[in-house]
Amino acid sequence: MQENMLKYLLPMDTHVEQVLLDDGDVQAMFDLHKCQGTSFINLQVHAVDTRCLSTHASRQSGDPQPLDRIHSVGQVFRSKELLQMELTNYAIARGFNWKYLKNDSVRLTVRCNVAVCPWRLHAFVIREGPQFAIKSLNNIHSCGCDIMSYGHPQTSKKWVANAVKGKLVDKPTYRASEMMRDIRRDYGISIPYHQAWWGKEVAVSSLYGDFRTSYHMLNWYSERALQSNPGSVLSLEVGPETKRFKRFFICFQASAYVFEHRVQGVILAASVLNGNNELFTVAYSIADSETYDNWVWFLQILKKALLSDRRITFLSDRGKGLKEAIPDIFSNDHHGYCFQHIIHNFNDQCAGKYAAPFKK
Repeated sequence: MQENMLKYLLPMDTHVEQVLLDDGDVQAMFDLHKCQGTSFINLQVHAVDTRCLSTHASRQSGDPQPLDRIHSVGQVFRSKELLQMELTNYAIARGFNWKYLKNDSVRLTVRCNVAVCPWRLHAFVIREGPQFAIKSLNNIHSCGCDIMSYGHPQTSKKWVANAVKGKLVDKPTYRASEMMRDIRRDYGISIPYHQAWWGKEVAVSSLYGDFRTSYHMLNWYSERALQSNPGSVLSLEVGPETKRFKRFFICFQASAYVFEHRVQGVILAASVLNGNNELFTVAYSIADSETYDNWVWFLQILKKALLSDRRITFLSDRGKGLKEAIPDIFSNDHHGYCFQHIIHNFNDQCAGKYAAPFKK
């Protein structure tokens, strides 16, 4: 599919074309010609393949645009790191690269990577910091901003992580292929699958911690659990040579007590098959009886606790009230019945009345 794109030739170099995509580009064109002292503007219309359009597709999105994040002198950023991150977003969206002229704890000066281009930014720390403010900004490009949309040298896995972190919080099941699609839409660049995958790994580690180092918390957890649950048994073992996690045993005192004694009430629980195809308890509660109201209460809290918005398939024994409660709370999800429980319940209920015909 082809669309028309409006461009103009730079007054100082008629071999270089500049794309006009919005009012900001038009104003920059007038400012540039005014600086060069010329009133003649050489406009051209080009037919281009929409698949090759540059990074400005993000302007159609309803989210805050990267092109608006670097805009004027006096603009303040919470830290130097945030300024650098927003500068990278802006450069990727605008389609150019930049290099440092000064970069220390109190000042930051960058210019366009093309030596003849006048684009330049200088920022400095406010008082003792950590805030940084833009002191001077020449936001005019004469380089054509010609980095193509197939990639950009600033798109590291750390940048990908920052770009998708917010969406990953809202959608933990956010896939690398979806990240590639959204980055293409928001920034107009294509990143390979492996870069999206590594970016997601960095984002998950930043949000929730590294799962490898989380094993170090088990000693702390054991100590706290024993303090708050006297009489419990927790045993953590590591390899004698590798000093790496080997096994962890947990038995709370209350669980051991229930095993030895009869207690009133019932347990309502939700279990799943984890990534290793093993049964894992997600949530449980203790109620006075197995009723519709208690199951509704349990499922409502479970729905709030679940982070994923994907569809769920429930497999139950058609317990009292559960059969009616699941479609009421999880109306868009699926509910199946355990065949083994159906046979068991059928035999229990029909053992007396229909025992003779079944024995035949």
